Amino acid sequence: MKKVVLSIIMAAFIMTTFAQGKRYGIERAVLKRNSVVEMGNTKQTVSSVQYFDDYGNRESMESFMSMAGQTLTVFTMVKDTYVYSANMATKQGTKINAAAAMDDYKMVNYLNLTDDVIKKYQIEEKGSEQFLGKECKHYELNVTLQGQNVKATVLAWHGIVLKSSIAVTGITMTEEVTEIQEGADIPKGKLELPEGIDFMEVNLPSF
Repeated sequence: MKKVVLSIIMAAFIMTTFAQGKRYGIERAVLKRNSVVEMGNTKQTVSSVQYFDDYGNRESMESFMSMAGQTLTVFTMVKDTYVYSANMATKQGTKINAAAAMDDYKMVNYLNLTDDVIKKYQIEEKGSEQFLGKECKHYELNVTLQGQNVKATVLAWHGIVLKSSIAVTGITMTEEVTEIQEGADIPKGKLELPEGIDFMEVNLPSF
């Protein structure tokens, strides 16, 4: 369950869920990412590919992780306040109403941070930093979600998070982009919910 909770937190901080208008400063791109989730003595490495078009208003992610000697592919998409997630091998999927799951949820749009969001997430801009040859804005966040303290460090370029670190309740997640394909054509179907999957709605309990 903690991994599910973490995915929702990541949606809040990293995917800038539910933003209206431009979310990113470039129209479309394909980004390759690597992330590491650590819980106690357990470490999970995940690689992923992020696709977006229309300045981030259409966006999805495919994540790949090794489990029991097999590679698991998970498709994730944020649409109409829901976070959809599907195991592409078993064709099983879930959807979580992220806005309802988190108390007093506010979107984080690094392209256009509002005073309300800055106050809620205690966002501090710490200057700029180079990453992958891009001039990024360095932010630090500190917020309580569902009674748990969440701390995050983010490097954002054109509103796109290129590097991040999040810590919550004994879980840490670090993620960084390894390749940016700016203006790349998005493969057909990557920005649509996959067919043949019945997404079961689940509620997110407190943890």
